[in-house]
Amino acid sequence: MKKTSTRILPLLLALLTALGALTACGGQEKPSEPENTPSQQEPAAAGPQTPPEQPEESADGKLVLEGAMPLDYAEGFHIDLYEGGYRMITAGSGTGEQYLVVPEGKSVPEDLDSAVKVLQQPIENVYIASTGMVSLLDAIGALDAVKLVGSEVSGWYIDGVVERMEDGRIEFGGKYSEPDYEQMTAKGIQLHVDTTMVNNNPEVLEKFDELGIPNFVETSSAEGHPLARVEWVKVFGVILGYEEEAQRYFDGQKALLEAATAAESSGKTVAMGYITSSDKCYARNGGDYMAQMIGLAGGEYIRADMKPGEGGNSNLTFEEWYAGFKDADCLFYVNFARSFESLDDMIAYNPLFADFKSVQNGSVWVTSKDFTQSTAAIASIVSDMSQILASEDGDVTTDHLIKLS
Repeated sequence: MKKTSTRILPLLLALLTALGALTACGGQEKPSEPENTPSQQEPAAAGPQTPPEQPEESADGKLVLEGAMPLDYAEGFHIDLYEGGYRMITAGSGTGEQYLVVPEGKSVPEDLDSAVKVLQQPIENVYIASTGMVSLLDAIGALDAVKLVGSEVSGWYIDGVVERMEDGRIEFGGKYSEPDYEQMTAKGIQLHVDTTMVNNNPEVLEKFDELGIPNFVETSSAEGHPLARVEWVKVFGVILGYEEEAQRYFDGQKALLEAATAAESSGKTVAMGYITSSDKCYARNGGDYMAQMIGLAGGEYIRADMKPGEGGNSNLTFEEWYAGFKDADCLFYVNFARSFESLDDMIAYNPLFADFKSVQNGSVWVTSKDFTQSTAAIASIVSDMSQILASEDGDVTTDHLIKLS
């Protein structure tokens, strides 16, 4: 028995070894793949993934930059756009002051620089001494925010302002150099808007600071392109909550200007100036925006050589004014100080007018009463000039330029 067991044991060991080899050659069972492997998932979308939108409340009290408002012509201001409707306006060619417009119901950021002036919407009570900016507010339907102005009703030619002053919705708040501060407080004025002329009266700005009323000194008069002045409508659209209306209005004026701009020169020379009630004579400088408007309309400003790099007017003697203007084909006379109703009126004022080529040819147009207050209508005025200069017989009367006979 002992010998038999000894022989069987090696046989059993050999059999087990053979079976193990067969199992290895026959292939092992493949382990199951874990769930959600890449081979089992939908293909990933190409490109960066858009994060889920955050509720608007997440932008409250925070300045998260989205970009800058596009500008076509203006160089005197810049507007940064932030999430949640916050807007940062940087304006003023010299100081570059900053104004943060905070939407209604939103918080003022706690870490805001102390130099930034905060304009918390709604802004509903404004004192404005800049007539040009008033015309822009009128153009976008924002006059209701104006409670005080810097001119008496007799000095206004914008219908909406005259109507509101006559029924008491807008009141005279004192000249820009002498505002009625008690009235500012009584009316709850939230913002003071003025031109650079107020810089000659620093005590006015200091007093508004003392009252806690932000000063906004607009510099549209320093802009180069005529339509840049109109683009300032975007600033006040942002401040007063009329941002979309302001953009639409500007786009319309831009389209009108492009349509009115002459493809080529008419070959006609144009004089433009005025005489004051004290007999001082003024002519537009060669670099003035009105001289540019004449060029856009297809004319050639006859005094383009006079201070070509400067805007505004130059004071001349009548003899100098006469010498520079007498040979112009057309005369656009700014009819707001010493006004004329006819060519005979001009000649009666000074017989030298009879020698003007424009007077002899009956090519004299005077401006409408609202002309100097119509910043919003610059594109329309260029269109009027273009019609006059393109006319063969000059028998044209427009909204802003009225022909004298």
